Amino acid sequence: MEHRSDLGRPSACHDPGFGERLTGNADLAHVREETYALTGGSPRLFALIQEFGEEGEEVDAVVVAYGMALPGGTVTTVGANGRGFGLWTSARSAARRLHSDLVWFGDGGMRESTP
Repeated sequence: MEHRSDLGRPSACHDPGFGERLTGNADLAHVREETYALTGGSPRLFALIQEFGEEGEEVDAVVVAYGMALPGGTVTTVGANGRGFGLWTSARSAARRLHSDLVWFGDGGMRESTP
């Protein structure tokens, strides 16, 4: 049986001194640049919206889910009611599967309707 001396010790993620280099006197802009370079980009936020109502009538819009597109391309969503979690190959795929329109935050509210 192998003996591991690191068992029972907190990992670097839980070590209170671990983030000191980044949070001490580090320049925040430099930290952001390093993080961006390490992750390959920034996550993008979006909402999935469904509209209800007949043509010519008042249309009601409901947010079905909020999502985050990760730099690698995969997407996570959580229901607007806080329940239900999804992992998708793309934001468009999530919108298609949930019969919703895709609205990106931070892009002037760019909306993409799904077929």
